[in-house]
Parts: sequence; C-alpha cells; structure tokens
Amino acid sequence: MTTSKRSVLKDQVFLRMALEISRLGTCCRLKVGCILLRSDGGIASGGFNGALPGMAHCTPETCGPDKRCLHTSHAEENALGFSEGAVAVAYVTDEPCLTCTRALVRRGVRRVVFLRPYTSMAEQEKAERTAILAHFGVKWEQVELQA
Repeated sequence: MTTSKRSVLKDQVFLRMALEISRLGTCCRLKVGCILLRSDGGIASGGFNGALPGMAHCTPETCGPDKRCLHTSHAEENALGFSEGAVAVAYVTDEPCLTCTRALVRRGVRRVVFLRPYTSMAEQEKAERTAILAHFGVKWEQVELQA
C-alpha cells in the first residue's frame, strides 16, 4: 500500500472512530466525537460532547435544533481532558469552534480533520480561528467518508 493510500485509510478509520464515539454524546442538538493522536500516530484519547459528570443530560428544554447548547462540554475538550502531553492530530466529526481550536493548538495539534463544517460561527470568530491556524501552520481538512 502506498503512503498516500495509507494516509487516506488512516483518515477514514479515525474519522469513523470519532463518528462512533459521537453516538455517546448527550446533547439533543448535535452529537460530536473526537479522536486525538500523538505524534507517533498512537491514539492519545477520545471524547464526545456531554454534560459534566454528575450533571443531568440535555433535554429538549435545555437544547435543541433551534438553540445553541450551553449545557455540554465539547468533544475536543473532553478528549483533551483525558489525555496527557502533546497531541498532534485531531479527528472530529464536526469542525471545531474557536475555543476548542485554541485548546487543540495549545496542546500541539497541527492537523485537524473533520467531517462536517461549523455553519453558525460568527464572522469575527471565523477570522480569529483562521488567524490562529495560519500563525501555527495548522492543516485544516474537511474529509468525506468513503463507502
């Protein structure tokens, strides 16, 4: 298998893992999963979005399709919290928000691979995220899952 075919395969496998772990998310609006890799390619951690331990899960009254959920921790935040040391790559079902982008970059992530774009981000946030990515040379890639 060529190097490029191998890297495509890895992207597909880790994105599928992120998609699977997203099923555990407790947010009513959007279920997000994240898989973090160390620089050696090993899995550092995984996480999904959900309420803090011991708190009640989301309900249709606290979040839903027409409102932003403020009740859950993001998948990236949870994955980072369960890992130690530097991480190099993040595979996420949904494009990270500005806050999660900052946290990922701070821990060493220089490549982010995601399935779905973040469509409701304000222009100012998007501009700030773009500036951070450019400053640190982060590769930002949307990838489709293959059948």
